[in-house]
Amino acid sequence: MNFLSEDSNNIMQHLHNFRLFKQGGIKLVKNILSEEKTNFKIYIFEYRYSISSAKTRHEPWQTVAFFYDDNMRIPKFLLKPKGILDQLSHFLGYQDIKFEKYPRFSEQYLLRGSHEEGIRQIFTDNVVNFFEGKIGFYPAIQTTPCLEADDACLIYYRENVRLEPEQIELFLQEGMEVFDLFRAKVSDE
Repeated sequence: MNFLSEDSNNIMQHLHNFRLFKQGGIKLVKNILSEEKTNFKIYIFEYRYSISSAKTRHEPWQTVAFFYDDNMRIPKFLLKPKGILDQLSHFLGYQDIKFEKYPRFSEQYLLRGSHEEGIRQIFTDNVVNFFEGKIGFYPAIQTTPCLEADDACLIYYRENVRLEPEQIELFLQEGMEVFDLFRAKVSDE
């Protein structure tokens, strides 16, 4: 893979529609590994944003895998482990796409998107089984992966988790497995 210390390729231009990149301010992408394959691109990078209050400033770092395939069209969605606020928002009428066949998945993950039928079609048994296998232990939000998709782009990460260099290879394998599951489903249609 190629390495860039700064975002000179401006990959942030592809990421502004994702929830992760709408949070906070002073956004920074660094330490980018990239590889261009036939028909798709892979990026793994560290991402930081700042959250400020009157007295404090918090700047979480996290590792993100970004996959781009111009031949793929996926409905926009967010998949993340449910936190306490997500549990409460359900009672206020916020959307959470559930799968009766997979109660553990539906209990542990929040799945949202405006095109529910299309999202249900791409969340095949293989995709749901993959994510059920990744459900972490307390605190789940730091061990259970998140996934966001928008058209030809997909990002895979764990909220506020910055990986050590020796963890990158396994993280890339996980991300590629998810990416391949979606690409296989989209190419079947």
